Amino acid sequence: MKVYLGDLPVELIGKRPKTGEPIDGKFGFRPVLNTKANFPCLGNVKGIVFLSTLPNVRSFACSTQVLDLEEEVIKRKIPAKIFHLASCGKESWSEIKNLHPQLKAHGYSLQNCNTNDVNRFKHKLGVGVSNSNRLAHGLFVLKNGKFIASYIPKQQYGVPNIKRFLNRLERSLHS
Repeated sequence: MKVYLGDLPVELIGKRPKTGEPIDGKFGFRPVLNTKANFPCLGNVKGIVFLSTLPNVRSFACSTQVLDLEEEVIKRKIPAKIFHLASCGKESWSEIKNLHPQLKAHGYSLQNCNTNDVNRFKHKLGVGVSNSNRLAHGLFVLKNGKFIASYIPKQQYGVPNIKRFLNRLERSLHS
């Protein structure tokens, strides 16, 4: 899949998951925000799960994605768990923790993790940046371990439109 960072084309590896497809496997990603627990086996998590992928949480777009997703899910009273997964390490999350201590979502890092886990995850979600260790911006929703929605913005420069994504999700859940 080709996305853009401004005018610069970026090739992503893997394929975006299809609706109804299960997420398989366990991934050993490092806890960095609001948890010390290992990354959960999402296939076993009951209910609705939002999974947010982020290139670098130090950037405005990524930190806004973290904040906006949680605020919108709470505002809309969606009973869900939220997990953020970032390319960057634990130290990158300190500003978000300091500025937004009210956040409850769990955050994880790919940095210094098993390369096979990282590559398998990137391919499974279609958010791996080709020839890079980075993830692209992405939003995924699972229900009882199966994908029910996904969004990988074509324009990666900026904040993903979380409100529009949630509006589409809510319409599909009520139709």
